[in-house]
Amino acid sequence: MRLSVYILGAFTAMVVILGFLFKTMHWAGADMLLVLGCAIAAILYVPLFAVYKYKKGRVA
Repeated sequence: MRLSVYILGAFTAMVVILGFLFKTMHWAGADMLLVLGCAIAAILYVPLFAVYKYKKGRVA
């Protein structure tokens, strides 16, 4: 569970950072990468991270 949370978080961060790079360089596909990265973060990463923290017993 911990490894999947870390991998998904790293992947999401890479997609968002790549989207910002594309946006800065005015390359095609920047909007799609930003939307995809934010959607992955909202739909997959945040709930998976919350479940991981809940199971670990340390809910902030």
